[in-house]
Amino acid sequence: MLTMAQKRAPQYLAGKLLIAMPGMRDPRFAKSVVLMLDHDESRATGVVINKPAGFMQLGLDRPGEGEQPPETEQIPVHYGGPIDKKVAIIVHSSDRDDYESTLRVNDDLCVTSTPHILEDIWAGTGPQCRLFVLGYAGWGPGQLEGELQENSWLVGNGSLELVFKTSASDKWNAAIQALGINPSKLSTTGGIA
Repeated sequence: MLTMAQKRAPQYLAGKLLIAMPGMRDPRFAKSVVLMLDHDESRATGVVINKPAGFMQLGLDRPGEGEQPPETEQIPVHYGGPIDKKVAIIVHSSDRDDYESTLRVNDDLCVTSTPHILEDIWAGTGPQCRLFVLGYAGWGPGQLEGELQENSWLVGNGSLELVFKTSASDKWNAAIQALGINPSKLSTTGGIA
């Protein structure tokens, strides 16, 4: 006989947001909002979208002898997660989804890791909205599902407004409020009824 849990189809969370509960045990994810990039029975990957890590200089041309240095632009960079912190990923709006390495995570959001997107951004022809992250978060088989059962995460929907136009310091509260929950009412401990 199947239990209720076995009858349910697996819920794959690609394109959704994971919102850390106040009692998150892992300090790397305290008050994190994670955009899920992919999720199936064998693994889950995502990027943290609300942890600023500094800035990078964007300027592609190097000056020749006697030339002025090129203009550069300072672009905010976010901590994407504890895995492979040197991997650069650009989360962006779906108005430019034609890059070879682009992965569409939902109707509004894509991720790309090719250097060509940087050239287009510098030239003003890249996606309208973008967020640069270094590193990513990953879970092995059943690991994320276990964390969800332990009430470590809430699951929400990502929107262009939340991902790109809400300040990093406000994203956690905004993501919870988008679920109709008052963040101050959340318990730091969870349980299963």
